[in-house]
Amino acid sequence: MKRIVPIILAASIAAGPAAGGMVVERWGEHRFVQHENTLTEKVAGREKVLTIDLSALPKGAKICRARFVSLTGSGYEVSADVKGKSVPLELVGPYFLWFDAADAVRAAAAADKPLALTLHRESGFDRRRCYLEIAYEGDPGRLEDKPEPASELKVIARDGQVLLTWKEIWDIAEGNAEITWGEMKPLVTRMSPLGMEPKEPEREIRYRIYTHDRPITAANLGEAAFVHELRSGSGYIDEHIPHGKVGEQGPRYLKAKAGVRRVVLPAGMTGGEGEPAFAPLAPGYGFHAHTVRRAGKAWYAVTTVVNGVENTADVGKANTAGPFEQKVQVPEPMFFGVYTKDLRRPEGAVHRQEWYQWFLREQMTPYPRRYLLTLSYCRKSLVEPASLTVTRGHAWINTPESPRASASKGVVLAPTGDNPNAFWMGLPNNRYSLKPRSRTQWRPWPQMRNEWLIGWVKGKFSIDDNHIVGSIGCWGMMEIERPDIYAYIHGWGLPEVTKGFQAWGRSGVWGGPGAYADAPKKWNPYWRQDYGRWAREDPSRETPFFIQHTGWGAHFTEMGWPSLPRFWRAMMDARRPFNYHWSVAHRPSIRKNMSVPAFGNCTLDGMPGNGSPWHGETFGAEINAWLTWDSETIIDEPGRWEMTVILDDKARLPECRVDLTPRKCQKFKAKEGQKFAWTCTTVPPAKGKAKDAEAPAARKLGSGTVQADEWGLVTIRQMPMVKGAQRVVIVRK
Repeated sequence: MKRIVPIILAASIAAGPAAGGMVVERWGEHRFVQHENTLTEKVAGREKVLTIDLSALPKGAKICRARFVSLTGSGYEVSADVKGKSVPLELVGPYFLWFDAADAVRAAAAADKPLALTLHRESGFDRRRCYLEIAYEGDPGRLEDKPEPASELKVIARDGQVLLTWKEIWDIAEGNAEITWGEMKPLVTRMSPLGMEPKEPEREIRYRIYTHDRPITAANLGEAAFVHELRSGSGYIDEHIPHGKVGEQGPRYLKAKAGVRRVVLPAGMTGGEGEPAFAPLAPGYGFHAHTVRRAGKAWYAVTTVVNGVENTADVGKANTAGPFEQKVQVPEPMFFGVYTKDLRRPEGAVHRQEWYQWFLREQMTPYPRRYLLTLSYCRKSLVEPASLTVTRGHAWINTPESPRASASKGVVLAPTGDNPNAFWMGLPNNRYSLKPRSRTQWRPWPQMRNEWLIGWVKGKFSIDDNHIVGSIGCWGMMEIERPDIYAYIHGWGLPEVTKGFQAWGRSGVWGGPGAYADAPKKWNPYWRQDYGRWAREDPSRETPFFIQHTGWGAHFTEMGWPSLPRFWRAMMDARRPFNYHWSVAHRPSIRKNMSVPAFGNCTLDGMPGNGSPWHGETFGAEINAWLTWDSETIIDEPGRWEMTVILDDKARLPECRVDLTPRKCQKFKAKEGQKFAWTCTTVPPAKGKAKDAEAPAARKLGSGTVQADEWGLVTIRQMPMVKGAQRVVIVRK
């Protein structure tokens, strides 16, 4: 690849303000500033006071915007001295990479004083890697050696979002559409979910995006809203580079021979000719997805900046676009590709795996990012209204884990988690930003996105709202909180993140527990990620049926096996519906609007032990494993509940005793203290299952009276069961 040739730029500006244009300059000690040696630093205790000399700012200049930018460190809180008062500067979202200093600069300039900034509780600040940037009204025609402008700006307006592409003034890949990570690595500092950061030893290139409610020209650029600033190579996506791993637990690395992929966009935006409907963005083109904040018509412009000098003079057809009619809403995922596979059965069946990309900037994400997801289905076998399964992948990957091709009757949604993936339980929203801990928030972002996506899928397919399933895999299990969404969940989950060294190590991405000392409990990930506590806390609230199982490479001894016996005990004490290692031949249809039995304390249960891997049966300790029921003959009425429950023929013993509590009842309700009569009677095999002469008569296995407890739960304690079916009847007395 060619060596980057240094470009030396200088800027000459008008001596005084001139209407009809904008000039942008930098003050500080950074290597690419127009006003050097204008920043001094003084340490005052734990704080740092920066004084910036603004005497080079033209007198009376109208300030369009001002940014204080620090390229190193984290946890910033910055205040300015305005008329003797300390006024905090606001970090600008959604990226939170710079502070809005416009009012502070206006006040300092009006008073003909330097700008005084105080840095509170920062970490890693370097005055040589920061600058104050001021955009003010002036004559851009006086700029010398201005950068080449961006060109070929194209915009696609979508509901809630616009996608922009433009031809860059420098192509980091030099036209190589098949560039590998090994070839790219020497040219970049790092790749993160926010994008690629090219090395810039000799020049700094930036692209700035503006929006306005009028056509943008050089004369009114100062009135336009500043959207974002991007580096070269913004069309490259780091999540597409395959990762390798050293040993079982890392560290991870990007594979040198893997191709560096670019964002896939609709034809007409990708800079090529004769393309299919969707294609990768061509090398040398920039990209940005902007979530709109204002409805109505909008115009866009892209300018170039080299070594801090912004070309605000060349604003024309090549780098402006509009108008576009905008709506303010959560942008929808964008389809960009599909994989199909012909199936053997049924004849003519085709499995479709549709790929979507979802550009989120502020809603349901801890930081701006592109998320991938897939929808998998077979139209030939699809039964509508269809079931919907939301399946999560492993906790250490950032791509969807789609199901194998099959003639499924339902639809499967496979989303992606955050990066890094913290048990599918969200991150603090200060990653990749300057946001201080005092303003940091943890939220369960993956669950928020998945719940939104469920509604989105319902708009594409006829979905059975009562047959939505959560395939939770490992780690987090927050779906157990949402019986209003999920009919049942299955996977192994992780009841307590504080148990197991692997789990505890990964929880470090949240910060220590002390970081949430002042947060409401529901926004404390350590408190939320304790589902033994949650299960016991309010037995009256319902949960989806939980089919819990190990598998798929679960490392429970490292991940938190000690928490499982406590969790099972809590689930049984709160009489919640679940099993562990379900081993039955007959599985009922489990629906959100259908009652289920909560079994507990079964005499056939295994011995889970005390949490030590050397005590009890550990992973083989079945809980409620041999118990099932008939979902087609349930009676759920205000004063009566009936269900046929079954002890599977494969059970280890011919009989057992078990607690049974009706849960998720639609009509059957009880108040504390109400009494109910119950009976349990065997159900003879259906005709054809046994010879009439050999068919046993129905016999009563047990009966009695029970009383609803303080939570309105009606529980039959140690009800007798035998192999086969028995009818349980509970009637209010």
